[in-house]
Amino acid sequence: MIHIVNGDVVGNKIKQIEGDILVWREMYDFGPLNLTWSKEEQIKKRAHFFEEKLEIPSEFFIQNCQNQDRILNGIAKSEEVILWFEHDRFDQTMLMYLLTELSTKGCENISLISIDQYPGITPFYGLGQLSSGQLLGLLDSRKKITTEQIHEATTGWTAYNSTENEDIEKWILSKNHTLPFLLRVLQDHKSYFPSIQTGLNEVEYLALSFLREDGCLFYDLCSHIMEERINDGLSNLHLAAILKELMKGPYPLLKGNIPLPNYSHPASNPMLELTSYGLDVLNGAQNRIELVGIDWWVGGVYLHT
Repeated sequence: MIHIVNGDVVGNKIKQIEGDILVWREMYDFGPLNLTWSKEEQIKKRAHFFEEKLEIPSEFFIQNCQNQDRILNGIAKSEEVILWFEHDRFDQTMLMYLLTELSTKGCENISLISIDQYPGITPFYGLGQLSSGQLLGLLDSRKKITTEQIHEATTGWTAYNSTENEDIEKWILSKNHTLPFLLRVLQDHKSYFPSIQTGLNEVEYLALSFLREDGCLFYDLCSHIMEERINDGLSNLHLAAILKELMKGPYPLLKGNIPLPNYSHPASNPMLELTSYGLDVLNGAQNRIELVGIDWWVGGVYLHT
């Protein structure tokens, strides 16, 4: 028996459980994706992206991906694999990837523990909020992954990696949806694309709107965004990378008194303020694309100027 979890917090809390634990460390909710690339090519492109956007050393990223892939490849086809993933975009994109990989390797005994609520815990952000006892109590509620759910995940992963956003819309309309939360996540996927009017996606618009009246510390902004976007599972570093894109060049939409957090300095907590350019974008007088450009990935779609 092997348990695959997202995050060291959950991995540490269930370390007494029967079986081995594999903590999967990746962020498929952003960064370069394309199914025409080889595995090695994709890892290298993602390593370069995360080094540029988050200062994660590319060598470290590549080594981590190779190590966890090696473990995944060593799983016997008959061994029970239990996936622990919650409802949000961060986890569901990872779930699609893992179900695709496991099914390709011929794994026959895959179970899922996936929840979006827990009695007495409000708001519920994820499994990391639960105690060890509460997590272990979920084990008997695991559900065997069906052939239909494998198909849903693998076709969803293909659509998510597509260079054409219309492929996700086709997937939403044409497939049976029995995985608990995947449909909702991919329905919300379009909110990460820039609007025609402002050039901002919904997360960026929410962040700038929160800063319209007054500045605030980065981690206070994080708390607000996460409360409003509870189904996204945005990490602090992901949000920092998003905001950093809005602070480029001679016409930044935001400014801060110190750098935003990154992999090397995760505790950095700058005071953020909206600039006059940011206010113009919010008011529809200017467009983000024209002021700061764009160099970002949304699934398999590369947005760039």
